[in-house]
Amino acid sequence: MTEKERRLRNFLVIVLAGGLFFPLSGCNFFDNTSTVSGTVRYKGLPLTEGSVSFVSEKGQVATGTIDSSGHYTVSHVLPGPAKVTIQVVSAEGPPPMSFLGTPKPAQGTATGPKIPLRYSVAATSGLQLNVTKGKQQFDIDLKE
Repeated sequence: MTEKERRLRNFLVIVLAGGLFFPLSGCNFFDNTSTVSGTVRYKGLPLTEGSVSFVSEKGQVATGTIDSSGHYTVSHVLPGPAKVTIQVVSAEGPPPMSFLGTPKPAQGTATGPKIPLRYSVAATSGLQLNVTKGKQQFDIDLKE
């Protein structure tokens, strides 16, 4: 094999390998995160608004909205131990200092039930999940 043929072969190998790599990277093939979904209940009834956040040990926060049936889905959650918080505009008391700084004042009033303030802070919520890679179900039942 001549030097020219060897260079052409190496070039083609690199182009073909790259052609296989890039489509996979666009399909979340190398995504090392999880999607967590479930239902949030307070006193046995679905929570009809708010948000659920997962705070990883590395401090990464992933948040999803709670719909009117109490269901939530949070994407891009890092695998491993995570603390879970639930935020509702009408939580009892003033807004807490969040893990991202002072929250902005709420616009409007929530119509759902009030939940204890402790659920909105990662250090006091008492909610934890060992997140695994892929899709995971995590139903949350809040107590008084």
